[in-house]
Amino acid sequence: MMSETANVVLVGAGHAHLHVAGHARRLIERGAHVTLISPGDFWYSGMATGMLGGDYEASQDRLDPASLIRAQGGEFIADRVSGIDRQRRQVQLVGSPPLAYDLLSLNLGSRVDPSTIFGLSSGDNVWPVKPIATLWRLRQQLESALAGNAEAPRLAVIGGGPTGVELTANLVALYARYGREPGITLVSASERLLPNAPRAAGAWIERRLERRGVRLELAASAVGYQAGELRLDDGMRLSVEHVVLANGLIAPELTGELGLACDSRQGLAITPALHSPDDSRIFAVGDCAWLRHAPCPKLGVFGVRQAPVLLDNLCAWLAGEPLRDYQPQRRYLSVLNLGDGRGLALWDRWWWKGRLALQLKQHLDRRFMARCGA
Repeated sequence: MMSETANVVLVGAGHAHLHVAGHARRLIERGAHVTLISPGDFWYSGMATGMLGGDYEASQDRLDPASLIRAQGGEFIADRVSGIDRQRRQVQLVGSPPLAYDLLSLNLGSRVDPSTIFGLSSGDNVWPVKPIATLWRLRQQLESALAGNAEAPRLAVIGGGPTGVELTANLVALYARYGREPGITLVSASERLLPNAPRAAGAWIERRLERRGVRLELAASAVGYQAGELRLDDGMRLSVEHVVLANGLIAPELTGELGLACDSRQGLAITPALHSPDDSRIFAVGDCAWLRHAPCPKLGVFGVRQAPVLLDNLCAWLAGEPLRDYQPQRRYLSVLNLGDGRGLALWDRWWWKGRLALQLKQHLDRRFMARCGA
């Protein structure tokens, strides 16, 4: 057991850190002062597309991390991290004095890189899927337009994976709420939607979206966007007012600025014990972390499973006890909300569709939010 107070600093209010914050008293009882740093609320990715489609309001999809950690005796700082000084063991903040740490944990999430497509970094009405609050702003803007008498806005969604499919389906649902036909095009570099899912599942969702009025542009990549025109690599030009980016998530830039083993896209390298192999005082979990021997997809389910291991290991570090390893699951359940009262459930090479699939997703989402104090 450490004889002096140890400063445990949690940067980012992601899935795993919500769990640690909700059990911060375990760390405090071991002599720690626990601080959670986040610029704002936690937005839950599992309900984000349903929020975009109108199933949920913003208040149902967000949590206040400040009340969560304060209830456990910890501290909350509403700020952004501008840098980390590993030599001085300090976290540098945008609007607050530097904060000393003995243990540091990063749960920074991920980002979409718009720079891969010319014109998207500075283009108006470009909506990356992360941060999730962006989707709420998109819904508000679309609803203002859909409620009027003007022509419904035309959109392009870039990305044919689960996120792109789910976003597209819920955008169709949002338009349907206002009795509008969807002027939505889904662009994917893959030859089929959901390329990592069973082929039959991808074929089914393609038919489903087309029947609902979505235009599919498969085996095509967006290469530029300017003046409301999206250019594809096959020469096609799409006239759209909005572009939604769901074409892959990468790690935040901060993970590459620490002088530690890192992959620019995957994130900070970590050991099975969830800390950097170069600095045992720095832990990382969720989308910003890269488990080199078993890389995980950037999905919230992995952050949720890492959470209890992270909490145990922070406690063990403070007590001078051995750390335990995190073993990522080989199979995981993913359920897509299709915006029409149906869901598409994927489990390894199995899949099923229908209302029961969506009800299962809603049950799991409500349980997660309830555990986090919603």
